[in-house]
Amino acid sequence: METLKRLIFYTADLKAITGKGDRTCQNLMAQMRDFFELKKWQQPTVYQASDFLGIPLEQLVCFIRV
Repeated sequence: METLKRLIFYTADLKAITGKGDRTCQNLMAQMRDFFELKKWQQPTVYQASDFLGIPLEQLVCFIRV
């Protein structure tokens, strides 16, 4: 498994994974924040994104850009 380069998951990462547009990924990020009961200014972690998207962490790390 690749080493984790950062902990925070961003909309750009979601765009790289899904191939969807900005607005769609922003809506997905908002759904993720709601699901994990995060405040508006808090960013989901890579671990939370893995759980929410149902993608194993090992596969998700490949798409994380530094």
